[in-house]
Amino acid sequence: MSKSDKTDNMQPTTFDEKWAKVLKEIPEFKETADAASTDELKKIIVTCEGNIYTVDKEKSEDVKLNAAKEIVKELSAPYRDAVKIQTAKIKYALFLLEGQGVDLNNKDD
Repeated sequence: MSKSDKTDNMQPTTFDEKWAKVLKEIPEFKETADAASTDELKKIIVTCEGNIYTVDKEKSEDVKLNAAKEIVKELSAPYRDAVKIQTAKIKYALFLLEGQGVDLNNKDD
């Protein structure tokens, strides 16, 4: 059986519930997409990708949002640093244990 034969027999049967909930908010799109041809679906994808690009660009240029991110970054730095230090301690202790011959493999045999 060729690779294309395998994929032909494996049609999707369920749609991810996370995205299905979003589609419930826009039933007109679902109706349009359900009735669309292959080329129309591809056009929808390209259009949506363009829309995402535009939104991402606007988001990156949002002065208030970027200022808020900087504040969060600054305020969370001590917490991040504390976790980084504790992680370094753990990794070093594990390194030393391994050097003492302790098996750190957590896989079931």
